[in-house]
Amino acid sequence: MKNLFKDAIKITNYNLILTIPLIIFIKILDLYSLYSKYTVDSVPKFILASITMLFMFGVFCAGWFYMVERAINLSKKVFVLDEDRAKATLNLFKTIPDGIGKFFLSFVGVYIMFFFIQVIVTPLVYLLGANIIGALDDASMLGLQQMVIDTSSSSNQGMAAFIDKLTPEQIIFFGKWSLLFMVVTSIIMYLLMLWIPEIIYKTQNPFAALWKSIAKLFKDFFTSFKLYISLWLMGFALLFINTFAVINPIAYIVMSIALFYFSVYFVVLIFLYYDRRFMEQVDDEKE
Repeated sequence: MKNLFKDAIKITNYNLILTIPLIIFIKILDLYSLYSKYTVDSVPKFILASITMLFMFGVFCAGWFYMVERAINLSKKVFVLDEDRAKATLNLFKTIPDGIGKFFLSFVGVYIMFFFIQVIVTPLVYLLGANIIGALDDASMLGLQQMVIDTSSSSNQGMAAFIDKLTPEQIIFFGKWSLLFMVVTSIIMYLLMLWIPEIIYKTQNPFAALWKSIAKLFKDFFTSFKLYISLWLMGFALLFINTFAVINPIAYIVMSIALFYFSVYFVVLIFLYYDRRFMEQVDDEKE
């Protein structure tokens, strides 16, 4: 397990260009979301915006995740000169069109399936929370509705004002609901952890890939669970630190860079785990 984390750091450091498509996509997504916020004022426009987001997601994921897989394969090669490694790393950009051509429809399917997973899970979580924790009282529900409707309350000041009005019992209540959503989200993300590598490496059908990836998780449960918990704790620590970094502009920039790096490292580590656990094992069996 330690070698897996170390090798993932090496691969990430050798292939920092993986951050470039990720940063560009996130910035384009932010700009398009901001543009849609002020222009989408009818159902046809909303449908068009949703379809555009779907295609953007499919194009980026197909090209970028295939690029990550190529970077994993590149790490297996031995380079005598650093210049040769640098050229090979830069050539990873050329694999993006190939990835889009191979996996675009697969990731369109992933987007649609993930949407329906949310639609199914959300009411189930609400029913579970209502039975275990209890439903929201009318006063708190009214406050939430006003906060959603009032655009000015979406800022930190509006949120702080809403929290100040809560009683200690209500704060505990919302804390329990937050914990429930965090636990359910963590479980779902664990179940989906190998979905993307399964699509890139073996099964382009997203529905079949989902079930096969879940089966592989439980086939190697202890290792995959330890890997997920380690990544979860690192991500939680970074996000916790990032909440305080917004106070200082320099700290915010540093943490933004750290989060982008961690995002690439997160993906590389999962792909590397899948490659070594489920691809090299198949090669060994063939030999």
